[in-house]
Amino acid sequence: MKLVLHLALALLLSSAPVLADQKGKEDERHQKEKFAATFPFFPSLLSTADGRAVTSSDFEDPSVCMGCHPGIYKQWNGSMHSNAFVDPVFQALWRIGVKETNGAVEKLCAGCHTAIGTVAGEVRLGPDGVFQASDIAKKGVQCDLCHTIRGARGPETPTLEPGNASIIVDPGNVKRGPYKDADSPYHDTEYSELHTRSEFCGNCHNVFHPSNNFPIEDTYREWKTSVYAQAGIQCQDCHMMPVEKAIEAAKTLVRPVNPGQPCVTGPKREQMYTHEFVGANAVVTDLLGAKQHAAIAVKRLQNAASIALELPGKAAAGAIVTFKVKVRNETAGHNLPTSLTDVRQVWVEVVARAGGKEVFRSGALDAVGTVDPEAVMFHAQAVDKDGHHTVKPWEIVRFESNTSIPPKGSATPSYSFVLPADAKGPLSVQATLRYRSFDQGLANFLLGAAAPKIPVIDMVATNGEIPLQ
Repeated sequence: MKLVLHLALALLLSSAPVLADQKGKEDERHQKEKFAATFPFFPSLLSTADGRAVTSSDFEDPSVCMGCHPGIYKQWNGSMHSNAFVDPVFQALWRIGVKETNGAVEKLCAGCHTAIGTVAGEVRLGPDGVFQASDIAKKGVQCDLCHTIRGARGPETPTLEPGNASIIVDPGNVKRGPYKDADSPYHDTEYSELHTRSEFCGNCHNVFHPSNNFPIEDTYREWKTSVYAQAGIQCQDCHMMPVEKAIEAAKTLVRPVNPGQPCVTGPKREQMYTHEFVGANAVVTDLLGAKQHAAIAVKRLQNAASIALELPGKAAAGAIVTFKVKVRNETAGHNLPTSLTDVRQVWVEVVARAGGKEVFRSGALDAVGTVDPEAVMFHAQAVDKDGHHTVKPWEIVRFESNTSIPPKGSATPSYSFVLPADAKGPLSVQATLRYRSFDQGLANFLLGAAAPKIPVIDMVATNGEIPLQ
């Protein structure tokens, strides 16, 4: 009898991991079914008002809006929002994701990059490898999308906050915006406090994995836990302002004022929001011909951080030289870098010279554009379920490390090298903070022979001397 009991117990214990695994898969299936029932375009968390069906023809073309808002249209046209769908880098990665996940990420990506095409149910990857959508859906994040958003469903999402396009779209004659007394001869108007808050932006600038809920892009949450949020500085106060005012607001933590006339038939406003929506992307904007937007991106980058050397009082030939470089995130209201931090590259290049002869270097680029693997890099290392490094968002289960610098935060890496015995003074040190949207190898992988050379932008630099004994 005891033998039978022991065998039964052993069998039960041996099957426990299998049963637990089955239960985990069952729970995941139930969770997906739950959200699929709640959000009709799951894994995108888009929804329409009252669940009604809409078509792309329910939305105005941006050229219509240009009639009364020519200045704002000009700012938007060429922005990353206007190019959200046609961005060739995004499309290349999206195409791979759709194929490798058997279509599972198609709506997840489309929900933010072409919400109109998603709610209209018309976005498809054709057999020729080209994404199909109507002309208006191809215009990305555009006027009549944002200004017909009537609410957001952050508290209902798996992470209980904005993300994965958790917006409620309600196309029609009512346009929503930041003015309580707006009056238009063409359409009805409605004040929307949501349009003035970071939660509005967080609906697409928080991206979490639909299966494991890992935050693939965490820009909104980085802001939410920052001193900018504490001071009431919203995303709009930096990314919908002239670049000079945005930089000043970020430095002082005082909300900027930008008077202007957003509508040619309307009154002058004490506060007008610009619509370039520029972040740090100087690659795609330039690639698609938006030179002004690219220039703004460069100016933002070159005002985002500071760098300082902490040098010893003296050095000796033949001895070890040790020094530090302090990098501080001065004006980014989120981490530096942000968004897809596993592919963004922010790193320090250090060069030391004795008597004009190079004696130490860290952070150089090789002949094919790869950054020195020993360089101090501020970014995240993403891995898949097997612990292997990956740059494919749909494979990410965690970050092995994340060295991105939080708002108003800093990092101070240390460097050491042996100074040659025959070194002559003076001993000079130069440190440069450099930025690249993504590695040249990744660009070549995604775009093949059509890949442009991905520019490296020098954000800020400093230099100093160490007296040589």
